[in-house]
Amino acid sequence: MLLTLTLSNVALVKKETIDFKKGFNCLLGQSGAGKSIIIDALSFLLGAKADKDLIRSGETNLRVDGVFSELSEEEKLFLNENEIDFDDEIIISRTLNADGKSSCKINGFPVTAKMLKDFAMSMADFCGQHDSVGLLDVKNHLSLLDKFAGNEVEVLKDKCSVIYDEFLEIQRKIKLLGGNDAERERTKDLLKFQIQEIESADLKIGEQEELKERLDFISSAEKIFDGMHASLEKLDAQQDNVTALLYDVKSTLSGFSEFKDIDDCRERVENCYYELKDVVDVLEQIKQNAEFDPKELERIDGRLDLIKSLSKKYGRTVEEILKYLDKSKLQLEELENNQEVIGQLNEDKLKTEKRLMEVCKVLSETRKKFASVLEKKLTEELDDLEMKGTYFKVDFQQTECSKKGYDAVKFMFSANQGQELKDLHKTASGGELSRLLLAFKNVMLDKEKVQTVVFDEIDSGISGRTAGKLAEKLSNIAKFTQVICITHTPVVASKSDAFLLVEKKVLDGNTVSTARSLNNEEAIYEVARLIDGGNEVSNTAVEHARKLFA
Repeated sequence: MLLTLTLSNVALVKKETIDFKKGFNCLLGQSGAGKSIIIDALSFLLGAKADKDLIRSGETNLRVDGVFSELSEEEKLFLNENEIDFDDEIIISRTLNADGKSSCKINGFPVTAKMLKDFAMSMADFCGQHDSVGLLDVKNHLSLLDKFAGNEVEVLKDKCSVIYDEFLEIQRKIKLLGGNDAERERTKDLLKFQIQEIESADLKIGEQEELKERLDFISSAEKIFDGMHASLEKLDAQQDNVTALLYDVKSTLSGFSEFKDIDDCRERVENCYYELKDVVDVLEQIKQNAEFDPKELERIDGRLDLIKSLSKKYGRTVEEILKYLDKSKLQLEELENNQEVIGQLNEDKLKTEKRLMEVCKVLSETRKKFASVLEKKLTEELDDLEMKGTYFKVDFQQTECSKKGYDAVKFMFSANQGQELKDLHKTASGGELSRLLLAFKNVMLDKEKVQTVVFDEIDSGISGRTAGKLAEKLSNIAKFTQVICITHTPVVASKSDAFLLVEKKVLDGNTVSTARSLNNEEAIYEVARLIDGGNEVSNTAVEHARKLFA
């Protein structure tokens, strides 16, 4: 339940803190005063899309804070899972900068906009004169019916979903094993070709890297050969080369082995000599390898092209290609030897399909049972709202089985007795849709578990006895959940438990919207203003307003 809403730099609002009560909260004020700004701010706070146009002119950012109580178990679970500390109340804060960036916090803990929206799903339901669009969308009709039906349908849907997943898994296995006889033979031929193509390549793990390294070496072979030749000339190939000189020094020092220091030097020179000889041998080998046959380059290029071609089909690396080979061999073996398995899978498919159809049938029958109840309740609600003779019906069509069963549902409506039923979106007027939406809210009270319901001029286009009936419906909803309502209808306003007056003023040359709570006498006066419809309020209007409040 919303306790307090604080707006900073939101449209015409500079800074306002608004307190809300349990029950029926009514927002009063002239058209254009800024009542809808409060609703837009609450919607933004609870995760609606950020709109830079909400930022007050001349300001660089806006902020909305809300204090909420009476958290649901789902909301408490979310807070615990995200390690957000809370007690009986929580504070949600959201800011928006002129560059379009927003930030969200729950009790000071940063959360993403999606996290906030998921968390706040059951905190408020917004119903305005334009929100009946959702009711008109056929894609929403099945979910609305299922929500009304409640747990009995949800259990069957869960069962249907499990069996449908089993059915899909069996189909997947059958397809993997080749499907029907013709498909299986085509799959076997393809697998045999792929296996032969990979095996004939005789790939070796690490081969691709070795080939690339050899190719790089050959590409630099001329430079390598010249370098090795020059180095060997200096080390071992010419007279007075380094190797020969080291050998002479070693031999000379050997004649003084009885002297320890000289013998140590001899040993070190000797180590250098043998180390250098080893270097000479390695360089000689490198020099020989640098002498290559042009056909070797052609062979390496061809081999790398082959591996590249296979990698496009079977895997990025030789390892992946060989894994694909093993997998294909196993699949071919199953196709050739597991006819019994395929037969069993086809048998399982038929059994599962039968189970699925049975559950879909029970689910459909259960939906139709609740559809009859919904039709009856909505007709009664609409009758109370002075829409006598209207007829509402849930139309069922059978489609292919899915996780949700095989029902396609569409709401049908006739506003006048004896008139043909038509699709809801084709026949209902704006006023009829507003009442139908309110009727839906009334019959869904114990299904949706929403803590706050916001009605934004849902009484638009309604007057007389119908307005009185609508006021009673809103008052009834307020017994179960907090209601925040914008209205210009006196009888609707008179049923409220708390009143807020939104006014537009000019302060220091700037237009601002303000909001303040009204006591009972002030509320009577504002309702009288609605009756008179002008700035001057007559005594007659005041007396009329008092009677409405009585």
